[in-house]
Amino acid sequence: MKLTDRKQRILRCLVQRYIKTAQPVSSSDIKNDLEEDISSATIRSELAGLEEMGYLEQPHVSAGRIPTALAYKIYVQSLPAVSNAQSHVEELKTFFDQKMQEVEDVVKSTAKVLSDVTNYTSVIVVKNVSNIVIRKIKLIDIGADSALLVVITDSGVIKDSFIDLPKNMGGAYLQTACDILNQLFEDKTVEEIKQKSSEIDESLSQYRTLLDSVLSLIDSLKTDDEVIVEGTAKLLNYPEYEDSGNVKSILSLIDKKEELSNIVTSGGIDLSVKIGKDEGVEHGSLVSVKYRIDNTKSIHAGIIGPERMDYNMVIGVLTHLEEAIRSITDKKED
Repeated sequence: MKLTDRKQRILRCLVQRYIKTAQPVSSSDIKNDLEEDISSATIRSELAGLEEMGYLEQPHVSAGRIPTALAYKIYVQSLPAVSNAQSHVEELKTFFDQKMQEVEDVVKSTAKVLSDVTNYTSVIVVKNVSNIVIRKIKLIDIGADSALLVVITDSGVIKDSFIDLPKNMGGAYLQTACDILNQLFEDKTVEEIKQKSSEIDESLSQYRTLLDSVLSLIDSLKTDDEVIVEGTAKLLNYPEYEDSGNVKSILSLIDKKEELSNIVTSGGIDLSVKIGKDEGVEHGSLVSVKYRIDNTKSIHAGIIGPERMDYNMVIGVLTHLEEAIRSITDKKED
């Protein structure tokens, strides 16, 4: 049976109503929502056809119908590529401003912001840090022969540490040292820097202590994939997870960090939507993106929720995540 244009319109209408209400949708609901004159008998016939094709299911004989995972996939494919761009960017910026009052870990802030903005569970995966690129190194004079060393990576991770300076060294020393550090390390991966450390010219021996401090700070970065989850309790706000079996399945996935990381990062495309058991998210869905700073792909951000997720909103937020992060991190660094 062919999925005709009319079937697609009816299916889209049903999915949108179910996302809003979490209640089975009847033919009369469809008739009220559709902006076209279709008889109730025709709608019932089309709904029966959609059910036969596997797009709908009927919880009870007398009840309306609800979408299957297949229906949500068709619905997601019909969404516009970009929606409400500026509103999403501004909302994300507002939340980031609230969460990032000081120089801190941008990744953890991103997880918190995504969960708060969408009201779903968020997950951030930072791939192996050995492949992360050093974006910039800063030395900030704080007096008393001390400085704040700040290492900023392409993934948005900012690491800082207080260090001692050679006695009676002026501001010119600090600026020269900062320039040298950036010449040595900027745009290089952590792995490249570790290999290069043994080859540093002896003529830079007066900066050796500073170099060692930078290497020590870089070495403190984790080398395993980091998985950060925020807002798990938000899942309990959705009626789907009043069923103990459903909530057990989705919480089990969240608890298995390695499996969750593989699902979030798999696919090889910038935007990925996984719905239902066949795609590794039993009784749920996961929308994820790769985002980059300085055009380097390194972070994967995902939103976990019921199959009845507000895909239009979630995709809009994730699509504009990179722009919001870049805007806020640039401001904080300045």
